Amino acid sequence: MSQEVSSRLTRIESKLAKAANAVAELKKDRDMLKLENEKLKSDLADESLKRKSIEEQYERLKLVKSLVSHTDDKTAMKFRVNELVKEIDKCLALLNR
Repeated sequence: MSQEVSSRLTRIESKLAKAANAVAELKKDRDMLKLENEKLKSDLADESLKRKSIEEQYERLKLVKSLVSHTDDKTAMKFRVNELVKEIDKCLALLNR
């Protein structure tokens, strides 16, 4: 009976050792995945900033194009710029409320 208990104990110890190794491997994998996740989050933030910058450039280009395409002389351009300044002033007034 003692030998049977001893062999069961040995099997249990073996299984515990395998489980401990599996846990250690899973912890390593988890740590690697956390690092990868952080890198991907950082990359996503960088790409988001790039996208925002490109969108701002696009909006500026649209504005310039609208100024150029709608105006043929200096007076019309001055009028358009004054309209834009008034619109910006209105926006600033709304923001300052």
